[in-house]
Amino acid sequence: MEKSSDHYLNRSTYSGQKCRHLVKFMSLVLPDGYVVDSIGPFQGTANDATIAQQIIEIRNELSEWCDYGDTMICDRGFRDVIQTLCDLGYEVKSPMYLNKSQNQHSTSEANESRLVTKVRWTVESYHARMKKWRILSDRIKNPFLPKLGDMVRIISAALNPFRGPILVDAQNDDLCAIAKMMKEQVSKNNTLQDDIGRGLISSRSHWKNLDDEDIEFPEMDLDTLRSLFFGIYQIKQRKTYTEEHLDENGNYVIQVAPENNEVLRCRIQSRHSNATRYYAWIQYSLTSNGIVAWHCQCRSGARTLGCCGHIASVIWYLSYARLHDFQPSIGRKRIAQAIEYI
Repeated sequence: MEKSSDHYLNRSTYSGQKCRHLVKFMSLVLPDGYVVDSIGPFQGTANDATIAQQIIEIRNELSEWCDYGDTMICDRGFRDVIQTLCDLGYEVKSPMYLNKSQNQHSTSEANESRLVTKVRWTVESYHARMKKWRILSDRIKNPFLPKLGDMVRIISAALNPFRGPILVDAQNDDLCAIAKMMKEQVSKNNTLQDDIGRGLISSRSHWKNLDDEDIEFPEMDLDTLRSLFFGIYQIKQRKTYTEEHLDENGNYVIQVAPENNEVLRCRIQSRHSNATRYYAWIQYSLTSNGIVAWHCQCRSGARTLGCCGHIASVIWYLSYARLHDFQPSIGRKRIAQAIEYI
């Protein structure tokens, strides 16, 4: 929204996180993407938990829509209201918070969080649909604010019948197979992390640098990679991570363990911080199982239910991209070269 001449409105709608003035809506979306309702607008300074608490205490919509024992899939912003939802009889699932004393989620925490994000993506997809409407895709004129709540609800109501569900066929054989596999692997331990922790694979000994053309690695197609990663999100990130880590000769900088030539290590630059780099380990087999295990030092790098984007970029490059004449994006390179870095 625009900046207002009303001082109170300015203070109550300014979001320190987004660094702009805005109002918020709370959306209730079913697993297939069907929108039950969008409630709002609420002030920009209110967080998700505060808005949810307001809806529970003052409005009756939640009790009318949901039955005792229903499962609520929430994001981390609902942390302060989770107990209230549980007291109302709902089962709440949310990604895990990283404690101050932790640098990384445990394998079980990371796996449980992955189960939540695998289901919750329909909410983000619904919001993406909303923003395709021109009036909601740009800054809202302040005179529209009194009508904005009705406009959002009308658009949400129109999306349900005319755009249809986001998840069209929930009983699809491929989706059911992925869901079954994820449930089976959610309790799987990260054996490679254990080996590194016990010193069976040394992180301090001299690892040998290799050009990627000298590495024999299992070849995989994109369908196999999607099954390995349980989705496409990590595959979408793979190109930008790969482009940043190619050397001047176009090779991915790979290291091989001195005691085991089927364990690789790469040092990956964080996309968020220049000062942060992560080591990523991949254990593979050329004879039987293909990719055996992986581990990364990032927050979610210990999970066995899929992998982080750092691991995915290395596996994608070695198993697919280098064999299909991968070329970095000329457009991104041209834009980056246009800036004078100091």
